[in-house]
Amino acid sequence: MDKTKRDDIQPWALFLPEIKELICDKKFHELKKLLKGVHPIDLAEGWVHFSPKEKLLVYKLLDIKRAVEVFEELDFEEQTYILNNLEDISISEILTGMASDEIAKLFKKLPERVYKKMTTLLKKEDIEVVKNIVEYPRNTAGKLMSTDFVTLSPHFTAKHALEKIQVSARIHKIETIYALYVVDERNILIGGVTLRRLIAAPQDIKISDIMSPVQLIKINVKTDQEDVAKKFSKYDLTAAPVVDDENHLIGVITIDDIVDVIQQEASEDIAKMAGTSASELSENSVVKVVKYRMPWLFATFLGGLATSWIISGFQKTLSEIIALASFIPVVLGMGNNIGVQSAVIVVRSLVIGQFEMKRVVSSIFREFKVGLLIGIVYGLFLGIVAYVKNRHGISPGVNFAFAVGCGICVSMTFAALIGMLIPIILYKLKIDPAVASGPFVATATDIVSLTSYLVISTIILL
Repeated sequence: MDKTKRDDIQPWALFLPEIKELICDKKFHELKKLLKGVHPIDLAEGWVHFSPKEKLLVYKLLDIKRAVEVFEELDFEEQTYILNNLEDISISEILTGMASDEIAKLFKKLPERVYKKMTTLLKKEDIEVVKNIVEYPRNTAGKLMSTDFVTLSPHFTAKHALEKIQVSARIHKIETIYALYVVDERNILIGGVTLRRLIAAPQDIKISDIMSPVQLIKINVKTDQEDVAKKFSKYDLTAAPVVDDENHLIGVITIDDIVDVIQQEASEDIAKMAGTSASELSENSVVKVVKYRMPWLFATFLGGLATSWIISGFQKTLSEIIALASFIPVVLGMGNNIGVQSAVIVVRSLVIGQFEMKRVVSSIFREFKVGLLIGIVYGLFLGIVAYVKNRHGISPGVNFAFAVGCGICVSMTFAALIGMLIPIILYKLKIDPAVASGPFVATATDIVSLTSYLVISTIILL
């Protein structure tokens, strides 16, 4: 088989037929050995291709560590099916092996009755921890954090610290041991130390002598998850401590949680730009999907009414020079596109924290020059087309071409400015700027482009 083609094949597609064959032949011992060589993520990706009976059989043959890893990768519906078909003791083993933040994500989606049952299968010390995470506001650091971490005392020696890490890793599932945090007797965060530095340090040196301050990288439990992701990106973090308002260490966030956040935020921003919601993909109710889309489409509807009103206001111009109407679709399309381009660039800069508000004036002037230059280029193109098309028309061909060219040039210049200004204004009003790249910008640029085109054409030709 061609290596390129083989690389394109999903890993689960390679082992799935063999698993099904072993199940059919009832060779469960061989199947158990095979499953040890399959990555949990690959197994989870191929999960939907098993029948319900095959899913349970395969899952029960996994060792507890792999069972937990596969369970955490499955969709909520698949997780629910497993929970509904396993004995309580097996469920308890799975929950014990899961990270506290993963348990909280699962429990948040469960019906109240099932949630209460699941809490009875947790260890007492874990119940309160999970309940606290569940109760934190949505999309905050509290929802992302795990409470499975190791703390060190500043009075520990490096040898003592390493021994504690070894014992903790054997007994508990630790979210990360690469970054370790130092707390005082009141559990107040005072520093951090990497595992690499700890291993390289002399055994008798105290933690207080090798720890680093964490003032810049600690995260308040109420911080929005998007701001958490920005901090991880800015400081190239693999983990960060989470503290409450009194600086007590209460959790840790790792890079795998941030990858999920980035994917989620990107999906939400794309959906907002299209005037809908990211949750629409997983929504089965047609009525709810309609509710997601209707408000944004209404903005476009109003914009359409406004443009029709503008056209009616220039009936005299259009009735005398009917050829102007044939270029309206081009004007609207070009204005819309350049406006959305400007908006997307500004939104991206605002979202990732690269846009400096103190440079707004220079940025606006830059966008004005960009819009003007592009407008001149396309104005020349459209002017030539207009001249060729209307050289035998009522209005002199040169004047008509000049009017059309100037009209689209001015309309594109203003559309570029509008596309930039709307996200900035929304951002200053504390409204998500991602909304701006959708219907708002499209509607505004349609109105501005059409008005500019018709006003310029009227001035030149009448």
